[in-house]
Amino acid sequence: MYPYEKKFDHVVKYEKENMIATITLDCPQNMNRVSEQLIDELTEALKKANWDSDVRVVVLKGSGEVSFGPGDLEIIKAKLGKNLQVAREVMVEIGNMLKLMYSMTKPIIGVAEGGCMGGGCNILLSSDIVIASDIAYFHELFVNFALTPDSGGLWALQRLVGPMKAKAICMCGDAIGAQEAYNMGMVYKVAPLDRVNEEAYALAAKIASKSPFGVNHIKQVSNKMHDYTQETYFQVEADYLALGALSSDFKETVIASMEKRFPQYKGY
Repeated sequence: MYPYEKKFDHVVKYEKENMIATITLDCPQNMNRVSEQLIDELTEALKKANWDSDVRVVVLKGSGEVSFGPGDLEIIKAKLGKNLQVAREVMVEIGNMLKLMYSMTKPIIGVAEGGCMGGGCNILLSSDIVIASDIAYFHELFVNFALTPDSGGLWALQRLVGPMKAKAICMCGDAIGAQEAYNMGMVYKVAPLDRVNEEAYALAAKIASKSPFGVNHIKQVSNKMHDYTQETYFQVEADYLALGALSSDFKETVIASMEKRFPQYKGY
């Protein structure tokens, strides 16, 4: 990231336990707004999780009433509203971070405990799986400021709910509650606020117990589906299946089944 003024000691917290990395947006005093510092620290946290062989799943969440906040006002005033070149610098950094989320080898479970607004909402929706509390809401507020969605908003929404619903959500600029988001396919599950983290970590633990090799292949095929023709897809499917059948994890599954024990996966 290019130089910027660091206003807080930290805005992102990184923890690791039981093969699960927890990345928390931890600046509730600034509503977890998407600032240059947050972009920088979140990118580094994602890279750290991606290359840590002890991590198999990432849980992405935010502290405070607003779990994932909108763009920081300082970015809007000093960068996006200044000139095209400076605005592009910020958006390229955000785009690189989001591309990392889609391409990294570890699945990301996003947790929406509270509000998810603007750019932060779109970062959350770039997770592989989203679990929301029953009080969470999702607000694509850009049109209310004469803006198009940033942080991969339309890209994520169209993949999740389809072009027509995505356009309606973004053109109306209204907040959407957790249950409505679930009904449209924006989130995988809705849970009571006091149980949403329990649900997220239970899912993370289940995925972490599977072969990292197989889980990564599922993520990579799914996240590149938009690039495939039917012909290309079947070729990719065959290649990934063959790679899986040649892996030590597949052999371990067969041996463990014969020995009537749980497999011990290595991820290769």
